[in-house]
Amino acid sequence: MFGTLLRLEELKDINITEYKQIFEIVDKRKTSLSNNRNRITRSTTPRNEISLEQIFDNKIVKFIDKIILNIKARFESNVLKFLNCFHIFDVSEVTNEQQYGNNEINTIKQQYPNDFNDDLLAEWKVFRKYLLVQKQQQTSTIFTQRQQCINLVKNGMIREMYPQLSLAAEIFLCVPISTTTVERDFSTMNRILTDLRNRLTTEHLEQLMRISIEGPSHLDNDLKELIINCWKIKKLRKISV
Repeated sequence: MFGTLLRLEELKDINITEYKQIFEIVDKRKTSLSNNRNRITRSTTPRNEISLEQIFDNKIVKFIDKIILNIKARFESNVLKFLNCFHIFDVSEVTNEQQYGNNEINTIKQQYPNDFNDDLLAEWKVFRKYLLVQKQQQTSTIFTQRQQCINLVKNGMIREMYPQLSLAAEIFLCVPISTTTVERDFSTMNRILTDLRNRLTTEHLEQLMRISIEGPSHLDNDLKELIINCWKIKKLRKISV
């Protein structure tokens, strides 16, 4: 969501490249209309024309501002503050300051006082050194903010070393930013469970949805061969005609 807000702020700049082609098309259109009008009428009356900059300021910028306000209105300020705390897991932003990330960790602790204790800050101080080592190595395997959180949750050894940080990362990864994922899942279910396939069991439907949502977009030859061989050993079904 923060990336969306930043992108919307960028769109308020009239000089970005995305608008150049639009302005060129508008200018050509205005020139063409003006030439046609001059051919039809012998005399033209002077009139005040609105520049593209004025249209941009009066229409586009105001529209973008309203979108930003609507997005911010969907979330309470404390929720935005909580989500913003997890930028400390971004390796590119880690510094050698001893207090780096402490305020964010305390904010997370205050948001969920029943789930975290003082061990959260202690774990962060150790984990911060781990992030600094990653930054100094500058290898191609440096994790992003989201990848760091996923690693904290899925890596068993790291999860045992930093149980409270892992719980915080799990909360961050589970926070729904929008209902898009849920709506996409329902669309997948409607696409699979059609009138011709209404006898699918709940378990079978769940498996098909999991494959459709989380499975690979393209099947390699080995996987195709495995699926074909699996169907070959199945008992032939009678087809009524």
